[in-house]
Amino acid sequence: MTEITHLDAQRVAMLLTASIKSVTFYPQAHPAVRQPLQELSGILDMMLHRKPEIHFGVVEGVFFLEDHLFVAPNSSVAELADRLTAKGIDAVTTYPGVNQEDLFRFASLLARRDVTADNLPSEMERSGIRTLRLGIDQPVYGDASDADGAAPSKTYLDALNAVRGTMSEIENGRIPDSDRINAVVDDMVSLTIKDHTTLLGLAMIKDYDNYTFNHSVNVGILALALAAFQGMPRDFLRDTNTAGLLHDIGKTGIDKKILNKPGKLSSDEYEVMKTHAEKGAEIIGGMKNISPRVGEAVLGHHIRHNRTGYPEWARGRELGVMTEIVAVADCYDAITTLRSYSVPVLPKAALDMMRRISGTSLNGELVEKFGEMMGNYPVGTLVRLDTNEIALVVRPHPMESTLPGVKIILDSRGDALEYPKMVSLAATEGTRYASIVSTVDPLLKNVDVGSYFAT
Repeated sequence: MTEITHLDAQRVAMLLTASIKSVTFYPQAHPAVRQPLQELSGILDMMLHRKPEIHFGVVEGVFFLEDHLFVAPNSSVAELADRLTAKGIDAVTTYPGVNQEDLFRFASLLARRDVTADNLPSEMERSGIRTLRLGIDQPVYGDASDADGAAPSKTYLDALNAVRGTMSEIENGRIPDSDRINAVVDDMVSLTIKDHTTLLGLAMIKDYDNYTFNHSVNVGILALALAAFQGMPRDFLRDTNTAGLLHDIGKTGIDKKILNKPGKLSSDEYEVMKTHAEKGAEIIGGMKNISPRVGEAVLGHHIRHNRTGYPEWARGRELGVMTEIVAVADCYDAITTLRSYSVPVLPKAALDMMRRISGTSLNGELVEKFGEMMGNYPVGTLVRLDTNEIALVVRPHPMESTLPGVKIILDSRGDALEYPKMVSLAATEGTRYASIVSTVDPLLKNVDVGSYFAT
């Protein structure tokens, strides 16, 4: 049974948005209404041949359909999430037999201003909608869950919202509560202890419009994975993860004009930006149930291995290995992320850049450990196989870093596969599916790497 793809889920959201817009101006028989409804019912019918029910909705402001989360949505998906939220809709269940008539009635209710969260259920019943209902028996976030039901994609979203919520509290003049951060850290650590690679792929999700939040979660994942790869104890993993998630918390005290400037900072602006490390340590010092070594790591994550960084007054302090782990993670995510003043570096090239500054800016031993963990072809690398297929590295091989697990996304002719195929490149019984011949720039193939991990 084939799975629902991320593109399938996105298409449903876009067609529903188009339908909501068109029903406001045209009758059901008009092509502007009929065509998106026809395609939408067709896609949902196809999905319902694979699953007995289809669930979609919004969780913490993020649209989902089955196990697909849209953390960095396009405008149509974001518009749908906003509309569902405004109508008080957390989830919708779609049943077999869904048809254009029910979809038209549902889209019409979503388009009407007089339909609110309070009267939507009664309006749906009055409209005679039978193949869609509000609600869901249980949240659907993904199949890759642990024994306690925590799915990596949901955990990523929880971490994103925990960081966003913590920073929002600070901006509103409150000392942030640590409970939400501590809860998500427990989930992240539990997943990573079982397999340090579990969350690695999610660190490839890049949301350029919410860089600070997204970057913070990615650094938390990478720092946690590196600590787990070295066999550190659970309490160390918790504090390392917390330090990664909160390493930029001091940026809440930086003027937004400087923080969001679309270009390189002036020397004066840079001096202001440099204060975020000590501001962050001060904030963490005021939070309950956060270890002091978390504040130490936040204070020193820009101080550099050779102590030429900032804050200058802290260069002489003895900083632990946790600080340098966060620095390695911070560096990797920063240079692999597109920003207004720099182009992203491919994962394999990023490791080479980090090796060149090891021993000076970064701890050389940790850089080597990080490279060993990521493999010769780090998770998130797009590669060409000797079959001429294009594949995405989604998992490093546990024993041989040159032989990762890959997801084939383009066939030998360069056509996108409707259902990407997961294969291992490790030899089994003397045979191997294929070998990697080169890396590929995702921009040249118009591939959004992060979208393959956000599901």
